[in-house]
Amino acid sequence: MTHVQRVSGYFNLGVEQGGLDFVDVDVHGDVPVYIDPTAIRVQSGDWVEACAHGLYTFFDELLAAIRADDLPKIKELIYPLSEPNETHLGVSKGLSKGRSLGSRKRADQLVAALRRSRAIKSGLIEDLEDTVLFVDGIGKDILSDITTCVIRAQLIEYTVNQSKFHNIPLQTQHPGRYWDSAQRRWDEGYFDLPRGPQGLLLLVPKAIVRLHPTYEKGQFYRGFLRPYFEDSELNRGVASEFVKLVRAGKKNARLKVKKGLLDEHLGTTKAKIAENAEAFPEAMQEYRGEKATEAQVPLSLQSLAARTGTPQPSLRELYEEIKAIQPGKPGATAYHRAVAAFLTALFTGSLGNQRLEVTLHGVKRIDITYDNVAGDGLFRWFGLHRAAASIPVECKNYFDDPANPELDQIAMRLSPTRGEIGFLVCRTVRNKQRLLDRCRSAAVDSHGFVIALDDLDLLQLLEEYEAAEDDPSLPQRQFAVIRGRFDELTGVTPTR
Repeated sequence: MTHVQRVSGYFNLGVEQGGLDFVDVDVHGDVPVYIDPTAIRVQSGDWVEACAHGLYTFFDELLAAIRADDLPKIKELIYPLSEPNETHLGVSKGLSKGRSLGSRKRADQLVAALRRSRAIKSGLIEDLEDTVLFVDGIGKDILSDITTCVIRAQLIEYTVNQSKFHNIPLQTQHPGRYWDSAQRRWDEGYFDLPRGPQGLLLLVPKAIVRLHPTYEKGQFYRGFLRPYFEDSELNRGVASEFVKLVRAGKKNARLKVKKGLLDEHLGTTKAKIAENAEAFPEAMQEYRGEKATEAQVPLSLQSLAARTGTPQPSLRELYEEIKAIQPGKPGATAYHRAVAAFLTALFTGSLGNQRLEVTLHGVKRIDITYDNVAGDGLFRWFGLHRAAASIPVECKNYFDDPANPELDQIAMRLSPTRGEIGFLVCRTVRNKQRLLDRCRSAAVDSHGFVIALDDLDLLQLLEEYEAAEDDPSLPQRQFAVIRGRFDELTGVTPTR
């Protein structure tokens, strides 16, 4: 039996899954979570939107090649997917095998399945995730593997950023081919990346992984397509061989569809579902519509810990690490790291795809930047009412209250294009009214909404988190302290 060893332990990071933005995988084996293209598509922020654009351009090229029956082009697009899985996601037994499509034979089988798919030729399939419903051989593992290969360039960028922040050693390596969305073709090169005992490692943000893909064949068939056929048979009444009269002769007599018999008649293979979906294209439209509007909430810390076997996170321990750092310049780096770990844990399910020490315009630096990945709660509300695709965070380990230069440092980096909401995290604010007035002046001058949080505010957020953890009936991810501070900036009078 292979010993489980996480990235955090292998590289002695000093922080476990709760405080890490990426999935803390086993460097020897796999963990059973999957990258979901739908999760990528519904999130906002620079990094995840680059991933979504890559998926769109790749699949657009593939659809065009299949509809033109351009076999050389199809192979040119599919064959590079047969690369090792450096992410250690999936269900390999023992050592991670990371197969993607595994072999040329399996790649050719996928090529054949795509070419014979009537759902592609009819236009029923529009996006990569649709293939899970209609194309043989594509399940959650292959869907995740294809997505991984297509967004490899973005995963390389993310991995390098996280490795530099956590001091993970890098080696020059060839990670396999990656999709160039601008040129709409596969490319390759050498990059400085981490290496584990089984070889190259690519880190994956936990915000884009799921236990199962959002799109699911049985769900689509039973909940959206079959009801159209049921209604059709019910309209025929007892003349239909698939309908029976229940409680005949009584007041509550009714017609009932023999669903099992109807399933046998219609067929529940992907090919038959694709064929039958052509009769009622509105079923697929409704399915897409529901998936586009339903809350796509990333995995919670608890769900991720249970699935991957990582320790249950302790937000209080992460907070105590912040408190143990003395204010002042010598502790600035330690404070930056401790705040990043705390906020990453606190905002799991709301903010993710973390970038650290980001440079803007070649000179300006932001300590931490997150994509807004929220499917519910306060940050979902922010995303609906304000420009909040990306959320920057500045950390100041000062003895004194932040003054105008510190406020300007983040306020001038907020904009309607990058995002209007940012955080200034500091130690103790003695004159909160003065700092609030400064933040409000920046908002009035259209420099965005800077929400200042000190150690006491972080403690209140921690207590709110713990209360919701102990009582599931309490609202999740509402962050009352942050909402209250935002309302003060906008002049909203809080309700009592």
